[in-house]
Amino acid sequence: MKNLLKTSAAVAALVLATSAFANVKNEPGYVDFGKFTAEKGETFVEVNVPSALIKFAAKVSAKQEPEAAELLANIKHVRVNVFGTNDRNREETLARMNSVREELAGKGWERIVTAQDKGDDVAVFTKLNADETIEGLVVTVMDKGGEAVFVNVVGRIEAEQLAKLAENLDIEPLRKVKVKVSSKN
Repeated sequence: MKNLLKTSAAVAALVLATSAFANVKNEPGYVDFGKFTAEKGETFVEVNVPSALIKFAAKVSAKQEPEAAELLANIKHVRVNVFGTNDRNREETLARMNSVREELAGKGWERIVTAQDKGDDVAVFTKLNADETIEGLVVTVMDKGGEAVFVNVVGRIEAEQLAKLAENLDIEPLRKVKVKVSSKN
């Protein structure tokens, strides 16, 4: 009976987790980067933070960092992939990164940061809705040190929240965040 209960609980947890992930795929700010695999001997990090864990963090931080808690409460999913590149996978990774960037631009995402310097290549995109709220954020980085980074933050992020958070945490570049909605259709 104990094993049946454990198995049932595990199956229920798996179904709930799968259901929550399936729901985030329908969010306007979600981007599917595809599956990444680890290259032997290279760095590999994959982080998927679901809504329930983010909400928990918001509740825990509410007393000491209310602005951070407010921002976190509206986040639905965070995915971070960092992996090393080498002669075998660098071109393929760069092609995938460029494909993601082109797809985002084609779907109306705004490219808000472009930085290229001595082998580093960074792009940041936001998915905006009509009320000047960010629904998704994507960061892609190919650094000269041989690492590729793909980040997707899904949820409702208001520019004012970022500015308040930056003020409280003394993050200078975010203090004057202004998001303008494009008139593109």
